[in-house]
Amino acid sequence: MSGLTIAKLEEYKQKLMEERIRQAEIKQKYGIKSLEYLVVKIDGELIALYDRKNQGENVDLVIRNKEERKADYESAAKQLKEQIQREKSLTMGMPRFVGMIKVKPAIKVDKGMQSDAEVERIGMEIAKTYEKENGRSPEDVSAENLGFDIRSTDKNGITRYVEVKARAASGCVALTQNEWFKAKRFKHECYLYAIMNAGEKPELYIIQNPAENLKVDEKIESVRYIIEQNEIKSKSRVHVY
Repeated sequence: MSGLTIAKLEEYKQKLMEERIRQAEIKQKYGIKSLEYLVVKIDGELIALYDRKNQGENVDLVIRNKEERKADYESAAKQLKEQIQREKSLTMGMPRFVGMIKVKPAIKVDKGMQSDAEVERIGMEIAKTYEKENGRSPEDVSAENLGFDIRSTDKNGITRYVEVKARAASGCVALTQNEWFKAKRFKHECYLYAIMNAGEKPELYIIQNPAENLKVDEKIESVRYIIEQNEIKSKSRVHVY
């Protein structure tokens, strides 16, 4: 390689490293700190639960759930730290052929799956109403991009992580990669609330642990997990509003 080529590569490497560091700082700030906050929060809840147990109250199941959730958060934080460290390690080598990819136009999204702010609002209201009617306290976290829309806690401190999908009529629903990964992580604590016919006579379908209980069709154009309407109806109970 000529000196000019090497200089250009070094310049590109420097710019790439700066971007990697910027991305790492974002993950550190919003990813690791969020997970560490959740660990500290659960530690506080566990202290209170241990105290209740010492006073004779039967809270073993709640404690076990909290301890498992804490372990999940700690494991996720460790993995994220390792990922950040790897991404900040950048070396330069000779180019090598990896493969080729054919780019095709994105598959047209079915009209029933397109986003509609009013339909989504109706779906969120129905989901929160259902949670309140069943003695839980729902918290709308949809704006935080956590992979679920509602964090709902009952009086025993048990939390549901609810992803809400609303459709104006009936049809498939799509989960993003982040939503699917969270469903796989939280398992039985994760719920999919699919609201059909939100524009007329809403029907709420509830599926616990969707990652293990639903068959999905993975769409590669933007990595989404498509769940057919019949699959939703066959694996849930319906609530008509």
